[in-house]
Amino acid sequence: MKNLTATLILFSLLVGALLTIWGLAHLHWPQDLPWSDKGALLRYVGFLFVCAVLVFAGSWWSRKSALLVGAAVAVGFAILAGALWPLLVMLWFAAASAIFGRYILALLSIRTEEDNWLVSFLVGAGTYGAAVGLLAHFPVNYPGVYGVALSLPLILGWRVVVEQVKNLLALVAQRSHAGFNVDGLDVAIAVVALVYFVVALMPEVGFDALAMHLFVSAHLALRHQWGFDASTYVWAVMPMLGDWIFSVGYMLAGETAARLINVGFIFILGWLVRGLVLWAGGSAIGARWAVLVFLSTPLTFTEGSSLFIESVWASFVVAGTLLVLRVSTASGNPKVELPVAGLLLGCALAAKAVTFTILPVLLLLLVWRYRSWYKNAGLLLLVLGLSLFLAIGIIPYATAWRLTGNPVFPLFNKIFQSPYYPSASNFDNPLFSAGITWDVLYRVTFESGKYLEAYAGASGFQWLLLFIPASVTLIALRQVRGVALLLVGTFAVAAVFHSQSYLRYVFPSWAILVAAMGVALSAAFSTRSFIRNGWYAAVVTAVALNLLFLNAGAFYRDFALKPILHSSARDRYLLDRLPIRNAVELVNHLNIGRKPVAVFSAPMTAGLAADALYPNWYNYMFQGEIASIHAEQDVTNILLKRGVNFIILDSNWNGVGGVRGPETRALIEKVTEKLAEYGFLSIRKVKIDYSFKTELLGNPDFTSIKGWALAPEAKYDAATGVVLTNVASSATQAVAVSSGRRYLNTVIARCAKEPTLGRIQINWLDANGQFVSTDIQTFECSSAWVEHAMEVTAPPNAANAVVYTTGHTSIPLEFKGNSLRQ
Repeated sequence: MKNLTATLILFSLLVGALLTIWGLAHLHWPQDLPWSDKGALLRYVGFLFVCAVLVFAGSWWSRKSALLVGAAVAVGFAILAGALWPLLVMLWFAAASAIFGRYILALLSIRTEEDNWLVSFLVGAGTYGAAVGLLAHFPVNYPGVYGVALSLPLILGWRVVVEQVKNLLALVAQRSHAGFNVDGLDVAIAVVALVYFVVALMPEVGFDALAMHLFVSAHLALRHQWGFDASTYVWAVMPMLGDWIFSVGYMLAGETAARLINVGFIFILGWLVRGLVLWAGGSAIGARWAVLVFLSTPLTFTEGSSLFIESVWASFVVAGTLLVLRVSTASGNPKVELPVAGLLLGCALAAKAVTFTILPVLLLLLVWRYRSWYKNAGLLLLVLGLSLFLAIGIIPYATAWRLTGNPVFPLFNKIFQSPYYPSASNFDNPLFSAGITWDVLYRVTFESGKYLEAYAGASGFQWLLLFIPASVTLIALRQVRGVALLLVGTFAVAAVFHSQSYLRYVFPSWAILVAAMGVALSAAFSTRSFIRNGWYAAVVTAVALNLLFLNAGAFYRDFALKPILHSSARDRYLLDRLPIRNAVELVNHLNIGRKPVAVFSAPMTAGLAADALYPNWYNYMFQGEIASIHAEQDVTNILLKRGVNFIILDSNWNGVGGVRGPETRALIEKVTEKLAEYGFLSIRKVKIDYSFKTELLGNPDFTSIKGWALAPEAKYDAATGVVLTNVASSATQAVAVSSGRRYLNTVIARCAKEPTLGRIQINWLDANGQFVSTDIQTFECSSAWVEHAMEVTAPPNAANAVVYTTGHTSIPLEFKGNSLRQ
């Protein structure tokens, strides 16, 4: 390494260190540490220490790879947490996806290397996700269906399964002979990975997950289809490939399985970072350091600790990018990699629309390096890759266009004018600005809150300590492939930040740029000792600071581990931390008819068995209705029109857009009654006086018998207005009803001569007069007139209701009223 180059690298390392020290000095210590208190930080550090001891001691004693020992420790944690089945489902999904992907590639006459299971897994997982997205339109989503879908590849490919099990057992039996440095890095990687794994066993508390991503999975499991109703959820027709993949785990083993699949994709990304480093000519040591930096990055932990979909999306983007890079060099195999890259990038597009900002960079690369692939692949394979890209990538956009008239709904609605969202201006997130400033590396590091809902350090500390010297190193040493990674990642970040400076949208680029750092580290570790020592100091400091600020963008600042081990502790944790999850569980128990639930709180209602009505931008029509409330009757009219019976109300809810919160909240409380309370949340039900005001029956007080049909033995006394009936002789009246609407059937009855049972009964008929179902409720009569009521919901296909005035036995009883109100 020439003296000038060495001087530039040392200078860049020094600049990065000084900027980092400056930023750290201007933080508020210890307030800016992302931990709830000292106890949380001590629990976290203690957990790291225990895991390090377990992995290191296990690896030393067994002479096995530290990563393998870490996997064994993870299985032990899963057993202690009672989460072995979710873990098995995650592994089941991984194995089925890998074999299914091999079959798909073979069907397309695309032959990958026998050991390239990563590509096969991503192809299979993406196809499974696309299939779930199509099935979500129909009420066929049941655990049995998903179980069969995952079992078929394993059954049909049982020989491959047996062969791979043998290979796995051989790997487990193999003793590690790696050097100390590699083993030490593997221990560090395993320990950080265990943090991800253990947090995945925690209950979900993330906002986006509970409002959208886990909500979709739970809805699919509870209602067996997704409604794609953009008028209720503005994001209902957005690209959801990640959510569909999570739904596979949720359907078979619940929330924990979905969270483990999410973490699994984070580990896939780590392996892809390693692959990028090795492709660019980096060493095994440099690749391991890059993986450690990536996993220790707080942004990565943010994505892995909650059900965001960026882990899935970024896996497809980075894998597709790696294949495009390989195709663009002489060492590539374009006959295989070009069509597979198209398929994987199509999956990325089906997972997130931000993919559109990354694609031009890869397209320019293919055009620039067309000589590398055109001779071997030709136009035919290019067309195949484009066809596979469109076959999967276009699905959510075609769905959105068909249902809303806007293929990227709700984006660019000023252009497409969909009636389901305001079209005066295009959708924009005002919380985060657009564009790149000259000091962006410093800002994303120490002012992360301007780029993400996070605290300082959320983007990671490598951008000053490592990225600057890595860029200098790669350019100075003319490391072409490393520079290619640098350029692809940088241009992708610039393209995204041009429209929205939001860190989650550049997560794939973060992985690519960390790989570029790994390439630079590989080169630096083989140079002069003082430069090598400078790099070691920088990378160790970056990893240490990343781990200290690991929770800067995540939701587990308390790092509570007890909820993992005991269900009672889990319930208490949620009650203290996020009582809306307890509220959702109770509403499901009460809301038997699964009528829409109005939610005047944070929209974190994953697991709700009914539709949720949010008075926010998710549902701008309902938001407008709630904003127009000025009287009790306004509240009643809106809730009844929407078919709402139960609501969740936050005592701190501040109204639509922060306007007239206390007044609106008071009106809602007046027309509802409180059923239960969880801290600041209450579950409420619309009062009967407000719910059922329209009488449907003629002469419900029997002042006349007109409208009623009397059986031969039933008697009516016009003087007293009393009807005498028993089970064999009833008085009935038929009225028109609306399917899915709630009704209140009330009778006033007493015993005639001796005690007996009375009956409230409604028979539901369809438009052709055919019987649909019946609702019956019995009661004991007394000598005094007593009112008895039955609240019902008209079943699907019901068009008419036959209301009975009848007894439940042959002993007659008297009625002086029978009312059906809506």
